[in-house]
Amino acid sequence: MDVSSASFIPRRVSGADEAREAIAREGAAIVSGLYDEASAIAFGAEIMGAKSVRIGTQFEATKEKGRREAMAVHAQPADKRGRKRDFGSAEERMVAHNDGFAFGDYAPDHLFLWCERPAAVGGDSFLIDTARLLDLLAAEPRHADLADFCRTVDIDHSEPNYPQGTFAPIARRTPSGRLQGRYHPYLAPVEGPDEAAHWPYVRRWETAVNAARDTGPMFRAEAGDMICIDNYRVLHGRDGHNDPRRKLCSIWGWSADAVAIPDGPLDIVVPKIPMAS
Repeated sequence: MDVSSASFIPRRVSGADEAREAIAREGAAIVSGLYDEASAIAFGAEIMGAKSVRIGTQFEATKEKGRREAMAVHAQPADKRGRKRDFGSAEERMVAHNDGFAFGDYAPDHLFLWCERPAAVGGDSFLIDTARLLDLLAAEPRHADLADFCRTVDIDHSEPNYPQGTFAPIARRTPSGRLQGRYHPYLAPVEGPDEAAHWPYVRRWETAVNAARDTGPMFRAEAGDMICIDNYRVLHGRDGHNDPRRKLCSIWGWSADAVAIPDGPLDIVVPKIPMAS
């Protein structure tokens, strides 16, 4: 089936109020004219407004930093299921994901991707609205069972060797009423008697996400642009590139609507679940 319409190009907006409205309605927005990191963080806090609890740069995405982190992750062992963490390389199209997926309930509910310098060639971004993707699946008789599985059956959202200790459906309503639809490459059924029956559904969700990524539109973020994302609802990523000068900051924000808020910094290389605040 055609799921390309689940991918979208965010609307360009000019102020925090307009950005907040676009994020709530459409899942993301893009703003221009933010030429330093401090301004980007301040604008993200303004978007969250009175609900803002915590915001800051989580990491700087550069080719060299990504290479070092990928080497550290590659040295980690596979888990008992044979799953192994892999950060990939800058030259590859990125796997669609929600930022902070390794941390489960502590993942940020807001994500701000601020571009300091784009790649000369490549590195275009994509966004996938999981609400739209689930609706497309539900409307297709052959895939309605997949949409139902995603909304009702608990699975394991942990990364290999870093258990989260809790299970939840792929798509759920958070206590604040927001939709949270998730994907990353390590999703797995809960171990037990239903595991074999649930694996095909997890793989079909992976196929649907990859199809939306590969058939939908991509867009370019220029220097000073910031992509503002509902990190619960929208998956993101970028195309491959080979530019060592490209630099993008991933800014994580937690509002009062977040399921859980960490006390301190989070380490994506060794993603241990933090203590509650």
